[in-house]
Amino acid sequence: MRDVWRGVLGIGVPFGAIVGLLPVLGASRMLIFGMPLVVCWLFGWFFLTALCMAVVWVVFDRGRDDG
Repeated sequence: MRDVWRGVLGIGVPFGAIVGLLPVLGASRMLIFGMPLVVCWLFGWFFLTALCMAVVWVVFDRGRDDG
């Protein structure tokens, strides 16, 4: 069950946030710092994906011995 949660948090959350909301945000004409909302959303998820992966490592993989 832990492997399922690792996958959901590490891959599922970023994938869902990008692929799931991209069509909705792509139709928006809102600008943030002069850039379209969809560009800011994608740029923000670069960092949020790394944060999700760091959380997975700390919570699930830190003390794990793969050898």
